[in-house]
Formats: sequence, structure tokens, C-alpha cells
Amino acid sequence: MFKATKQRLLAAGIVLTLVGACATPQKQCIARETSEYRAVSAQIEELEKTLARGYALHRQQVPYTETRLCHVQGRKKPIPCNRTRFHTIETPVTVDIGEVRKKLARLKAHRRKLEPAAKSAQAACIRAYPE
Repeated sequence: MFKATKQRLLAAGIVLTLVGACATPQKQCIARETSEYRAVSAQIEELEKTLARGYALHRQQVPYTETRLCHVQGRKKPIPCNRTRFHTIETPVTVDIGEVRKKLARLKAHRRKLEPAAKSAQAACIRAYPE
């Protein structure tokens, strides 16, 4: 369960970094300054889904090969070429519901502690970079 959440957060961080490159300075500032708060919120959301389902999901990226035609400079006819693609497989995993509830309670308490600083940072970003 932890690995799946960690992988998901890493992927989200990469996406946010890429999107952040196109975002306004204000949005970049807010994303940077509230990253821990948003990460904790994402973990809470995942644990709430786990409780609702009654089991966790292990997500795994599985490679597969896709064959297609490629145009090569200097050649008149396209040639077959392979490209590795990935798809996600989700496998149900049993969890200790009591432990999930305890972890959820700890994360919610931690998020409550982070919230004032996140709001303050967001307000500071808005003041520093008005749109």
C-alpha cells in the first residue's frame, strides 16, 4: 500500500513539475509552498478510498511492446519498429482496517497542523504575484 501511494505521489509531483513550468509565477509559488499539505491530502484521499472498498489497490506498471511503421530519413518505405509502452494493473491487497483507520486519523491530525501554514503561504504567494 505504501509503495503504491509513494509511486502515485512521485508521479503527481512529476506532472505538477511539468505543468508548473507552464503555470503562472503565482501558481508555481502556491504549488511549491503547499506541496506537503497537498501530499498529505492525497494520502488521506487514498486511505479513505481503501476504507470504502475494504481493501487496498497495488498499482503496477507493466510494459508491453507496440509494433508500428516508422518513417526513416533516407528510406522511401516505412519499416516496422517497436516501441515500449506501459499500462497499469491494479491488484486488490488485504489490509488491516484498524491500522488504516489509525493511519488516517494520524494523517488528518497532521493535515490540520499544516493547514494554517499552507493558507498563509498561499496568501503570501497571491500578494507576491498578483494576477
